[in-house]
Amino acid sequence: MKCATLKIRLLALCLFAVSGAVAQTAPEDLVRNRDRAAGIYHSYEYLPGADVPAPKGYEPFYISHYGRHGSRYHISQAAYEQPLKALRKAAAAGTLTPRGEEILAVAEALAEDARLRYGDLSPRGVGEHRGIAERMFAAYPEVFSTARGRECLVECRSTLVPRCILSMSAFSERLKELNPAIRITRDASARYLDYMANGTAQNAVNKEAGRVADSVFHAWVHPERVIGVLTTDPSSIGDPDKFVHRLFNLLSIMQDASHLGLEPFYDLFTDEELYDLWAAENVRRYLQMGPSARFGEGIVADARPLLRNIVETAQEVIDGKLPLSASLRFGHDTYIIPLLALMGVEHASARESDLAEVASVWSVERVSPMAANLQLVFFRHPKTGDVRVRVLHNEHDANLPIEGGPYYPWPVLKAYFEALCQ
Repeated sequence: MKCATLKIRLLALCLFAVSGAVAQTAPEDLVRNRDRAAGIYHSYEYLPGADVPAPKGYEPFYISHYGRHGSRYHISQAAYEQPLKALRKAAAAGTLTPRGEEILAVAEALAEDARLRYGDLSPRGVGEHRGIAERMFAAYPEVFSTARGRECLVECRSTLVPRCILSMSAFSERLKELNPAIRITRDASARYLDYMANGTAQNAVNKEAGRVADSVFHAWVHPERVIGVLTTDPSSIGDPDKFVHRLFNLLSIMQDASHLGLEPFYDLFTDEELYDLWAAENVRRYLQMGPSARFGEGIVADARPLLRNIVETAQEVIDGKLPLSASLRFGHDTYIIPLLALMGVEHASARESDLAEVASVWSVERVSPMAANLQLVFFRHPKTGDVRVRVLHNEHDANLPIEGGPYYPWPVLKAYFEALCQ
């Protein structure tokens, strides 16, 4: 019965992908790139897209940005120690298979590298933000130009978490390397947390959302075969659901610690098992941070102060009251995910009540991989003063439910955003 249900669910998702109705994660996506199964832990995957030239005569003059920190270590020691403890226990009992011993060696190496670095930005995370900054500079050189005496002031703000501060540093350092004449301010202050880190509703529903997600994981993920590959005595591993969940999270973070050169153990799972693990965790993030029908209303509303700050700061720049070339903000998945949903960004804002259909409308590794970013690039016509805005999500044009894209007239976009903030 479980096998039949799985096949029906996979077939439905494939049909979604083939029809083109929703460009979200289908089983074959994970076959092509298994790193995507890491979901919220997926390292930033830059995929060049077709560039759309600005309307004739319009020149970029300002960029407003919000970015998630780059690739990191797991935030807790338990994320490494719990699966490691189970594997060590089985090893002590003499029940680990040769494959189990290989996985134990990998887990030991990951835990040692992460020791006292929990939640820290990894070397890969530094590189991700340097790369995004470099591409931003190359795409919009006018914004960062200091030719003929032009002033270029970049304002950077971060939450108080070290991985976000270091992401801000990596990004701004690369800009400074590309043009040493740029003036950059950097702040990490509690003064800005009312809009940089406003997650009241998420905190209120997190426990219940996690309970629902756990029930989904139990229903969709069947760990028996995997445990049988690792040990001759499944009882030596402990709770099978918890063990496989923790082991999968350990596998997922490996790409963020790519400096170790370890080979991810994706082959431990079949294609179907890997997809089920991804799908269950995708539902978890959707319920905890996304626009779900059950919990999403308050979570999405929490992003209003951030969107309001983006609008108000941009208007001050347009009016000449604030001499900024760029506003760069650095935070977390828990804030960029609700922001994208509030804005109505296509593939990031669907309100789905059927958890079996979440994968057909929302994919966390597409919405918020490590270093996920939103860029609003402002263009102005020097003769008319008219302003247009290009909205980019992870460096690709983001479709909004209003007319005028991909270069939206600012009065239209501003009115739309202000209505969302009410």
